[in-house]
Amino acid sequence: MKYLLHLLLCFLAAPLFSQSNALYDDTKVSEIRIFLPEDSLAYMLYELVNDHYLPATFVFADGPLRDTVVQVGIRLRGNTSLNAQKKSFKISFNEFVSGRKYQGVKKLNLRGSHNDPTMIREKLFYEVWNKADMPRRRIAFVKLFINDEYKGLYSNVEEIDKEWLEDVYNVDTGNLYKCTYPADLNYIGDNQEAYKNIMNNPETRAYDLTTNETEDNYSRLVDLIGILNLPVNANYPTYISTILNVESVLKSFAIDVATGNWDDYFYNKNNYYLYDNPATGRFEYFTFDTDNTFGVDWVNRDWAQRNCLAWHKPGEARPLATKLLAVPAYREQFISYLDSITRYTTCHDSIFPRIDVLHNLITPAASSDIYRTLDYGYSIGDFHDGFTQTIDGHTPYGIKPFLSVRYDSTLSQIDGLVGNTDLTAKGLTYFYTFPNPTSDWLYIQAEAKLSAQPIDGSVYDKEGRLLLHWKWNATADPHRVSIQALPPGLYQLHLKTKGVEQAASFVKSGL
Repeated sequence: MKYLLHLLLCFLAAPLFSQSNALYDDTKVSEIRIFLPEDSLAYMLYELVNDHYLPATFVFADGPLRDTVVQVGIRLRGNTSLNAQKKSFKISFNEFVSGRKYQGVKKLNLRGSHNDPTMIREKLFYEVWNKADMPRRRIAFVKLFINDEYKGLYSNVEEIDKEWLEDVYNVDTGNLYKCTYPADLNYIGDNQEAYKNIMNNPETRAYDLTTNETEDNYSRLVDLIGILNLPVNANYPTYISTILNVESVLKSFAIDVATGNWDDYFYNKNNYYLYDNPATGRFEYFTFDTDNTFGVDWVNRDWAQRNCLAWHKPGEARPLATKLLAVPAYREQFISYLDSITRYTTCHDSIFPRIDVLHNLITPAASSDIYRTLDYGYSIGDFHDGFTQTIDGHTPYGIKPFLSVRYDSTLSQIDGLVGNTDLTAKGLTYFYTFPNPTSDWLYIQAEAKLSAQPIDGSVYDKEGRLLLHWKWNATADPHRVSIQALPPGLYQLHLKTKGVEQAASFVKSGL
């Protein structure tokens, strides 16, 4: 009766947030409430239903404001996490009402983060990802209630689907492959069926086509794998760059190494997407499922001190990593990305204050989350301590100690391998630029003593012609300049402040 009464009231509600971004507002912890018949809930939890949706009512609450959406679908999500006591869930707004969206999305992923005592690692990874100018990933924290029972604190992770592709790449018609273990990208011939028959589990392909499923066409993926596995010679960069956005791979790998993400392609041949972008004719690469980061370990490795230039598993072929990094220009670009991300994004001064903000934000919701304690026995003390110290065998580092050790280890390993991007070495006393070389954006970091000072910037080609000119006021964050329109080559950056003009060179690469 309670469920039927709630359902009746829901028909009278009008959506308040349909055009907003409240679902992914990461300055607060909103509420999601799900209502479904008790027998349906019991069936889903007992039978571990993850292959079809059950009808439910969805309520999104942001303070006193509420939206209600009826006839949504709910199911469990995950593979190994299905057996966790704190379940993860997927919500579908268009399962029973074709084409319907809520706040611009068709599905939600509610991840329980049961193996992370701090519950912020996945969120923190995607913040690093976004700061590196990778395709935007949205994630926010929510409190989940099912039939008015508090199920705990969850990460609301944006679905990778056609809506996301359209938003990020402005085209959603290409083939999107969700690649999971053991998708190593080794070439096993030109027969599509051979790749389709590689399975992650009895129901799911390792190279799983998630768009254009009816056509089930793997020909372009086979072409990519074939070219990727060619011998590395002088022509290799030309061949591979015609079918793969190499930069997206190199920067993804740099982010993985800087954050200790080992459950990826580079080490574990797992958890990445390949999108055949019709607008460019090249495959895009991006990572997903990033909770095994910032010191989490399940395979007895020290990810804080692991060699950043030998991240992959010894004795196993990883052509996407080993082939690309065998090209000197690509290896140099990877090291440059890793240097920049380590120095300016995952460094103490940049990321520790944000960690503190997230810690404080979720503490009330985490404190009352009894499901959080069931799988690994994590107490509220473990939740707080997980930011600064060892908790158990698979979290041998707190997040902050991991980042400190990873910072020192990375910079010592690449010392002397990356071009000097510190402009003080060229007489520019107040600025640092990174990366160098670069192919898309040039970042200019002003010293703290210049905060709020007006800066005048210019870029000249080697003939001295003015190509770019702009002004800005210095802040604590790096200033970003687009150089995407510039052809590859050597350029001069001129910066003027306090009446003094100084210059340094940078290279626009052809990646």
